[in-house]
Amino acid sequence: MRALLALVWAAALVIAVGDEVPTTSSDVPTGAAVLLASYPAIDVVASIAGALRTDASARVLRINAAISALAVAAIGAAAFGSDAGATLAAFGAWAAVSGAIQLGVAVHLRRTEGRQLPMIVSGGLSTIAGLSFIASSGSHDAHLAGVAGYMALGAVLFLLWAYRSRTAPQAAR
Repeated sequence: MRALLALVWAAALVIAVGDEVPTTSSDVPTGAAVLLASYPAIDVVASIAGALRTDASARVLRINAAISALAVAAIGAAAFGSDAGATLAAFGAWAAVSGAIQLGVAVHLRRTEGRQLPMIVSGGLSTIAGLSFIASSGSHDAHLAGVAGYMALGAVLFLLWAYRSRTAPQAAR
């Protein structure tokens, strides 16, 4: 369900941004602002669900949920009160921090549950993508639709992880 929601969200962002790439100093289209600000809420729900499912990393997942909840407000403030560059930087900061947490949790769970390679890759890519969003926030063009590609790839990796987790022999989990 999380992956499907992320794919629909990514498509909606591409539609909301449209054909024109805003400059970093231009306003964010309202539809895109709503979508960008709301995406970390998916991470809030997923982190809470994960915390309920495992004792091994429940505390870290609850911290990630709190960080993502703060990101909803920060990205919303940037998207509605500033410009596309600030919005891209705020989104990038959240993606980098959240990705680093996901990477750490996946590496930890790999030792106890196995089958975490898609989440390790996803966490690493999220961290790198977040840093690249921050770096590109100062350029002339704000490629907000690029965030949709980042989310779509994350959704595919999540689907792969979910499939591998469900098909894993009980002993390997």
